[in-house]
Amino acid sequence: MNIERYGANGIVRDYDAGVIFVYERENTPDNPSPRKLKQSPHDKFNWDDDTYEFGEYLIHPFGDTNDLPTVIKNILFDNYMAPGLLHKKTQLLWGQGPLLYKEEYRPDSNGIPRPVRIWQHDKEIQDWLESWEYIDYLMAQCVDYDYINGALSRFIRNRGVRIGSSPFITELEHIPADRGRLATKKDSGSRRPTHVIVTDKSFNASGILPKEYRVYPAFDFRNPFAHPNSILYSNLYSFCMDYYTLSSIYGSLEWIRRSTVVPLILKALSDNSLNIKYHVKSPQAYWDAIEQKIKEDCTRSGKDYEQQMLINFEKALFRKITRVLGGDENVGKLWHTKNVLVIEGTNLIELGWEIEPIKQDIKDYVTANLDISKHADYAVATGIGLHPAIANISDSGKANGGSEQVYALQGYLLTGIDIPERIVLKAINYALRFNFPGKGLKMGFYHEAAQKQSDISPQNRIKEIAPVND
Repeated sequence: MNIERYGANGIVRDYDAGVIFVYERENTPDNPSPRKLKQSPHDKFNWDDDTYEFGEYLIHPFGDTNDLPTVIKNILFDNYMAPGLLHKKTQLLWGQGPLLYKEEYRPDSNGIPRPVRIWQHDKEIQDWLESWEYIDYLMAQCVDYDYINGALSRFIRNRGVRIGSSPFITELEHIPADRGRLATKKDSGSRRPTHVIVTDKSFNASGILPKEYRVYPAFDFRNPFAHPNSILYSNLYSFCMDYYTLSSIYGSLEWIRRSTVVPLILKALSDNSLNIKYHVKSPQAYWDAIEQKIKEDCTRSGKDYEQQMLINFEKALFRKITRVLGGDENVGKLWHTKNVLVIEGTNLIELGWEIEPIKQDIKDYVTANLDISKHADYAVATGIGLHPAIANISDSGKANGGSEQVYALQGYLLTGIDIPERIVLKAINYALRFNFPGKGLKMGFYHEAAQKQSDISPQNRIKEIAPVND
């Protein structure tokens, strides 16, 4: 016989007797076990008013324990679905990549002026962009925005300003969300952050600042060349939040957890294939009385009480229960216990053993968990902000139709791109404005219009233009 304990509960296996059952100890009303409710680090919203004092600065925490980006990362990366959806969302924002454009107003067919992007190539700007790996920078900015709706950028100015050369932003650097925190100088009298603290390691729930850190002034678009290095936090404003954005994924974190747990439950069921027939309940008062009796016996005999004595009694008792419950030849045998009535206030409570047969409805159990998983998948896609057709989630489990995907994509490109693009490209468009003031060029993500294959001429359809390997 083998007993696996999980606290006061456990699983009893006796393959020779042909029985497996779970057991549970129920606490008596007058001696409940203490239950501590531990609050999750992302259950509160009052952290927006908190600060950490650090020398001459006040650091504004990101999350109740100043590690919200790490909390979100750990929850999402454990999930089988969320990282893929976020990656797809990044691809949708990226489109065919970043390009330069000039915005003009041109009349439509009704003569009404409409803003139009005129995509252009400029060698001087392109040479500057390619001198500092702007593609990697922009990809990192896109990812941070999709996860936490904000991104940090460091402006690096040229060093020759004091000897007569014109000020120039030489490059932009992406700062990971878990490494940077907004801060305000104590004597500034400002509610807006005046500086950004950057560390080499992630901020953690302890609130202690890592030893390796650097302090940068916040970027000021009114005086962009005031400092050799400065940092801009570009983000989507959250309602009633002063400093950071509360990620749109935040409200879906519990559903993401549910979506993560279901595959683990099914894996455990598949690996163990437990055929549990009974659930045995025993009152904690019984075990308290047995423990007290063993202690009294030890006192009379001059022995020291050890916890293993109670465990040995438990094993012997469960062997008796196993003989009663196991095997066809034991049909008709009885397990007899006496119930005890306990008066608790005005209530009369009955304490005793219970043995409940467990229905072997494995199919119903699996189906219930799959239903939970399916609903969780919809909730995850909604929290991430993707239409189920784009996320490829359907009731049947099959891929959505092409038309449905095209219409969902068209709607997303019309309504879901502009704000993320402005936030992700805010820093680089500032740099373009200040480095090349006479050109009037901006950067944007180029997107081809989504079309159904039936609306495209045969020679231009995907299957016709796809590369062929000889």
